[in-house]
Amino acid sequence: MRELTWENAAAYLHETGRVPAGQSIRVRELSGGVSNVVLRVDLEDRPCFVIKQCRERLRVAMDWRARLDRIWAERAALDVLGALLPPGTVPQIHFEDRPNYLFAMTCAPDDSETWKTHLMNGQADPRVASRLGTILGTIHAEAPNHPHMRGTLADTSLFDELRLDPYYRTIARAHPEIAPRIQALIAAMNVPPNERTLVLGDFSPKNILVHSEGLILLDFECAHRGDATFDLGFFLGHLMLKTIHMAKAAPGARRRFVDLSLRFWDAYLERIGTGPGRPEGLVPRAIDHAAACLLARVDGKSPVEYLDPARQELARRLALEALQTRPRTWDEMLRLLEQQLHLQR
Repeated sequence: MRELTWENAAAYLHETGRVPAGQSIRVRELSGGVSNVVLRVDLEDRPCFVIKQCRERLRVAMDWRARLDRIWAERAALDVLGALLPPGTVPQIHFEDRPNYLFAMTCAPDDSETWKTHLMNGQADPRVASRLGTILGTIHAEAPNHPHMRGTLADTSLFDELRLDPYYRTIARAHPEIAPRIQALIAAMNVPPNERTLVLGDFSPKNILVHSEGLILLDFECAHRGDATFDLGFFLGHLMLKTIHMAKAAPGARRRFVDLSLRFWDAYLERIGTGPGRPEGLVPRAIDHAAACLLARVDGKSPVEYLDPARQELARRLALEALQTRPRTWDEMLRLLEQQLHLQR
């Protein structure tokens, strides 16, 4: 595989004929990912585009490797999402290069910022949370009928490598007292065929771009046909982490962050409906995943970087209590959060 960098990408584009010889190219590396190289390419007389190429070793403290062909799961997911969601909600593909495990896609608008950046700056816009609930509900409700769901996305082995092992099995080893609960949670993800849908596997604030015209979703390497409740738990775990982080701020800020999860739930449940494809016990199972993902972002292979030791311990206590007591409603989960925040004072 020819590994691209900001220094050699221009030569690659000229040599492969994707940019005419002699045309000026400016390349810069974009930040934020741990598993890929992402390069923005600016040209003189046509729109910019982004090249994304896989790397085998992920940039985290622990040794964590993943197969290069995960990029084709992302490629397949983009085809499905492009058909289901309004134009511009996901990037469009320009070209792909299978021997070199890369593809090129449209650039985001110049005013784009990650939703994580907004949240870390205290900007808790409930309209974004509601819109994301509708988007995820649309994906989960409509994806099962797309023909790509029976091809590349039917393979769950990458999800196991990128999520179940580094997240769930790692925390089970770190906390043997909840290992049976984690093993049961993994087993429960083998849902009946009529409940399987497109699971993004990385639906989080860092992979959501906010710009003046709307939202863009990014990063689908973990995408597969599976259990929708993982996406819910993964996303809600991130909102809990941000709420814990913002607990240092004024109480009003914390309430706004709590409200994000409520707005998201309302929009998601309204969109998903009550049809036969809705997973049985969706809400309590999603809460189980939220607790496991919360713990994984403290004691798994990819801990979040913004919690200080005291907040890490708070998140750990909350996650362990939720995994052991298993709240059945989101209001119950929020009450556990408030109890832990009160103890932290």
